[in-house]
Order: sequence, then structure tokens, then C-alpha cells
Amino acid sequence: MVRGIYTAAMGMLADWFKLDSTANNLANVDTVGYKKDVPTFSAHDERHIYLSLNKRVPIGSLTYSVVVDRVYLDATEGSLQYTGNPLDLAIVGNGYFSVQRNNEVLYTRAGNFKLDAEGFIVNADGFRLLDVNNEPIRFQDGFSIDEEGYVRDQAANVVSRIAVYSFASQQNLRKVGYTLFSPTNESGPAVAAGDFRILSGHVELSNVNAVAELVKMVELQRHFEITQKVVLAEDEMFSKLFSQLATLR
Repeated sequence: MVRGIYTAAMGMLADWFKLDSTANNLANVDTVGYKKDVPTFSAHDERHIYLSLNKRVPIGSLTYSVVVDRVYLDATEGSLQYTGNPLDLAIVGNGYFSVQRNNEVLYTRAGNFKLDAEGFIVNADGFRLLDVNNEPIRFQDGFSIDEEGYVRDQAANVVSRIAVYSFASQQNLRKVGYTLFSPTNESGPAVAAGDFRILSGHVELSNVNAVAELVKMVELQRHFEITQKVVLAEDEMFSKLFSQLATLR
């Protein structure tokens, strides 16, 4: 019976983590450039169980336990929305903008840019958009941005070019906040993207399917409640067992 309680409790913990991840996805359904989280779990054939937190009194092992492994990034493209704002940019294809946060370069698909007080293009957090030379881009009236990322002045002269990078494994990028990412060993380093287009006057919306996430949340809540009932039933059986043992004394 102890094993039953632990097994059910681990199921509840897994459900709780899934619910938290699903709720976070739903909360960002309208966040430009947001990529939803996909938690994964791994099964362990055996885990040692102890009577106390200091792990001094072993009471056996528990098999087939499930624990959170990691959270992957769903890098599928979100739908595009036309805004008409020349500083709103959307990447079609595999690519990420680069922005400067202090001394760190981060990457994003959120192209809802604006100008700061000095005329540089910045994202919603105020981090400056970088060009192919890792320099911030200044944007003036009459400038335009074409599909290859070239920033041109009124005479169609090239002023700068927006940098777009890709990764060998986007799913393994590490989230920094909600729409910023940094590379990991698993994702590989940032390399110049080759096959992409930049659409000015558009933004990429979140790739979260609100209906699917709501259905998933309901299913998880029901499963959590069922597992909770299992724990309560096991606990009640324990109570009856100890009561019967007390009467045998």
C-alpha cells in the first residue's frame, strides 16, 4: 500500500507540472513570438524510498516511477498578423533575430520592434536589434526593410542588414523570459540563416493553440483528481489496517 501511495503521488506531481506548463502556455497565447513549452518525463526502473527526509531509514525501492526529464521548446512557426507598422518584422522560415542585453546576445522570433530615444530599433524589453556585424541598427524616417533584411534609406542605399541566425536543434534552445532564447550545447551555436524572408509590417503570433491547451488542461485536472482519490483510498486502507492491528494487542 505504501508503494501505491508513492506511485499515485508521483503521478500527481507529474500532472501538476503539466498543468503549470499548460497554464503558462495559455497565459501567453497572445504574446508575440511566444513558443510553447513541451515537458517530457522519464521513467526510472527503481528509486529508493526512505522513511525520513535525512535518508537514514530505507524502507525499500519503488519501481516504474516517473519524473520530469526536461522542458523542450516547440519551435513551430506561429501564424502571421499584418500590422502595417514598418518596424514590425516577421521571419518566414528557420531564423531568429539577435538582440543585445547588456553584454549578452539573445535570440528571438518576436518582431514587435520600436525605436528608443536614440533612434535605435529595440524589442519590447528595450534590447537593441543587431545587424550582421553585431551592431545596433539606427532607423530614420523614410527608411525601409526588405525581405532579405537590408535596411535602406530613401535613396534605396543599403544602410545596414538585420542579422538572422539559425540553430541545429531549435527544440533545445533555453528560454530567457518568454520570447528570448539562448543557445545550449544541445542546440548548437548560432549560425547565419540562409533560407528565410523578413516581412515588414507583420508579426509572428504565439504558436499556442488555445483550444488544444484548454482540452489538455481539463484532461489533466480530471486525471489529477482521480489520482488524488487513489491516495485517499490508500490512506483510508492504512487507517483501517492500523486500527485492526491495535485491537489485536
